[in-house]
Amino acid sequence: MKVTVLGGGSEIGASCLHIQFERTCILIDAGMRMRGDDVLPMFGMLEELGKPDAILVTHAHADHIGALPVVHAMYPDIPVFQTPPTADLMQIMMKDAYKILTEQSRLNEKLLPYTEEQMETLLQELRMFPANGVLHIGDIKITAYRAGHIIGAVMFALEANGERILVTGDLSFSGGRTIPGAKVANQLNPDVMVMESTYGNRLHTDRNTEEKRLAEHVAATIQNGGFALIPAFALGRGQEVLLVLQDYMDKGLIPAFPIYVDGLVTPVCRIYRKYPHYLKGPVSHRIRTAGDAFLTEGRCIAVKADDRKSIVNGKPACIVASSGMLTGGASAWYAKHLVEDKKNAIYLTGYQDEESPGKKLLALAEGTEDMLDIDGTSYQVHCNVAKFGLSAHADASEMTRFVEAMNPTYTLLVHGDEEARHSLADKIHPRFHPMLSENGETYPFTKRKDGKGVVGKRYKRNNEQERLRNYIGSALLYQKEAGKPFKFGLCQNVHPKIATLHCETPKGKMDKVGAGQVAETLGPWSESIDTFAEAAVDVLTYSRPYLEEINWDLLPDYTLSLQEIFEHLQIKEPRKQFAVALALQSIPLEHRYVDIEGRIGYQLNKTLRFQLSNFDLPIQAIKMDANHSMDYIRSYFDGHPRFLRCGVQEMGTENEHILLSFDFPDSISEAEQKQIRQDIKNGTGWNVVFSAAVRHEAFQPLIASLLEKPVEMPSVHLHNRIVVTKESKPENSRAMTDQFQKITGFSLQFGDEDVSPHTQTGESDPFTAASGVEPMENNQAIAVAKQYAKTHGVHIYKTSMKTWHGQPVMEVHFITPQVASRYSNMLQELSNEIGMAVQYAKQPKQNEVLRVTKENIPHEWEMKGNPSIHMDTGFVSVKVRNEPAAEAAAEINEKIMKETGYRLEVK
Repeated sequence: MKVTVLGGGSEIGASCLHIQFERTCILIDAGMRMRGDDVLPMFGMLEELGKPDAILVTHAHADHIGALPVVHAMYPDIPVFQTPPTADLMQIMMKDAYKILTEQSRLNEKLLPYTEEQMETLLQELRMFPANGVLHIGDIKITAYRAGHIIGAVMFALEANGERILVTGDLSFSGGRTIPGAKVANQLNPDVMVMESTYGNRLHTDRNTEEKRLAEHVAATIQNGGFALIPAFALGRGQEVLLVLQDYMDKGLIPAFPIYVDGLVTPVCRIYRKYPHYLKGPVSHRIRTAGDAFLTEGRCIAVKADDRKSIVNGKPACIVASSGMLTGGASAWYAKHLVEDKKNAIYLTGYQDEESPGKKLLALAEGTEDMLDIDGTSYQVHCNVAKFGLSAHADASEMTRFVEAMNPTYTLLVHGDEEARHSLADKIHPRFHPMLSENGETYPFTKRKDGKGVVGKRYKRNNEQERLRNYIGSALLYQKEAGKPFKFGLCQNVHPKIATLHCETPKGKMDKVGAGQVAETLGPWSESIDTFAEAAVDVLTYSRPYLEEINWDLLPDYTLSLQEIFEHLQIKEPRKQFAVALALQSIPLEHRYVDIEGRIGYQLNKTLRFQLSNFDLPIQAIKMDANHSMDYIRSYFDGHPRFLRCGVQEMGTENEHILLSFDFPDSISEAEQKQIRQDIKNGTGWNVVFSAAVRHEAFQPLIASLLEKPVEMPSVHLHNRIVVTKESKPENSRAMTDQFQKITGFSLQFGDEDVSPHTQTGESDPFTAASGVEPMENNQAIAVAKQYAKTHGVHIYKTSMKTWHGQPVMEVHFITPQVASRYSNMLQELSNEIGMAVQYAKQPKQNEVLRVTKENIPHEWEMKGNPSIHMDTGFVSVKVRNEPAAEAAAEINEKIMKETGYRLEVK
């Protein structure tokens, strides 16, 4: 194993490590120096070192990501991996860094280190580190551990061929107010540990003391009529400062005052808000309950460049702005306007580079200087200046203890100035072989010999408590009571002594879950809380769509864990993983196994795989609940002129279905019914049945629209599918009756026509054959009927054989009985030819006033809801927000009357 330091070895900036195992090379970080002539790591060495197989990013600070566009342009096929928060942060941090580089290049008349296109290409091709924290590249197994420095920051353990190296990135063990500290990977025992040494020569002051000092100094400055400027690193420090000041105000320890948040701090706060499960409990709780913990209405106010002049000309306030070293951005602008007034103050809270204005400001506070240069201009400084220890880096004591815990054979120190690295190397025990790195140097290592264990008594851990703690940050599937639905939760905290997990539900509430109620662990969740909530809700609402694409036959017969099942099924999308975990809870208990450490295994034989594929098991949410399903159906039929309502028909669990009602059921053709059944089955998992009930009162307004005048209620003869109106037969009666039959499936008869005897009797006698004709064989008779239909140009949907008064009769199905009544002569001729009675079916196969009305109502009227049809009066009424002018209403009324026969009533 070889480690080459391309940058960030004997300095803070341009961090970049090249690590080579036998056949695989990994590049960790590619940062940039934000000042000086040589801003990039020593990428020229890569040609002789060997092309990296992947790039890993520890966190999103510029000194670790700034040069990524350059190396990505050199090797565009190399994947770049980082955690989801880091990927989101890179989108804004790199774009901001590019703006600063562009301005510096313009002022110094130098070329940019990379182009905007190269940066955008990199940002579009970022890859997420797996949620389970383990990645395989070539023969290297890479495991990520929380580093605590900022949100999303990780350290990487690389292992291959019996050799192991740990690269810490930037570390923090307290984590501050926002995030938990670094996770100490017990018993890792790396052969080599590459560790930062930023504060290797000092111990941090008490954090609570420093926070109290800061809050009181800021409050005092504002009370004395001045402005308190806090230049803060946008990523990490800015969020800490906002929480400290708000907390002291909330507790009444300092008077309330406004905080203006400027620069890159604001968008970074919004990204923190997306990942509450990466944050400490109190901050996470604030985000869940209040929607934010950093930018709060009326107290922490996000501002833009256009607001700055009005702020400094306004009432005293606190200003938290980037950058933290006054090297540019919003903080530099405010400093120019505040430094010359003794009532104001600038309070520094983080590391200051030797060449930065912030470092010179500290020297000024000590009395060694009295002028401050910002952006090439000198300012006389009269304001108060102080520094507060809110570091996000581990101090010397924490780092030496971390080395002890990790027990490496070699410790390579990077990321620190000469004094810090030498001081830390002196503090680390010689048995861990501390080494000071230099840029451009390669360090070869051999495998550690046996017997190099940790000196002294090992801490004996409670395995059960450790197992429970491992739930933190994981997505869980649990069941509070037997027989109750399963739920998904994101574990935020654990009380090991009472074996209780605190899980955040998709609705953002906290649920206490007993360890014994956990049905399955889906693994660490690294994406945003919103993504978790959306995936969980979608699957628990309707799991079928995500299971339909699962090929269960890919699974072997032997026992597999859930993660092994995911690998065999080749599924990585969260919704599919959630759905699979939910589906597995439906298999019989005798096929589920739990070992002594609580790990769950599933043995899916051929029968179970078949049942899962065909949804023959009681899988939760395999169909939507009734309310969601009916909402889906109402949306599906939105604008459909014939649809009325839907409802659940409970006829036992297996025969439960949704009943669809239309005003004229026969207007829905068999083909349309088939399509509707398929669409609703796919969309909700429910079977549907079509109601045969006809809405009688719908006939009157339909006839009125066809005749273009009000009419009385007609007589409806359901058995014969005939409607009789008292109105006289108009000249265009044929077109009118055809239209009526097309819409309703019923025949229309007028008052001055000879009333059909079928209407009077309520029965329909068959057409009988002439005497002496021998009946044909059934199949032959049906073939003749089809030929008759073809000859007469009419579509017969079906023919069937029945008996009538003990004699065979052929029943012919037209689209509606009304259509059939036009072909009486044909049916009589058919009867004579086939030698048996023929009758037409009384049930039709079924479509418009609502659509016409909605199409004619102008948008500016702002119609509310759907129109209502009043069949007894021949009106169609609409509710509108804006009352139309009389002329406009009359014009629309005329259009609707012309198209539908209904008069328009506007409410």
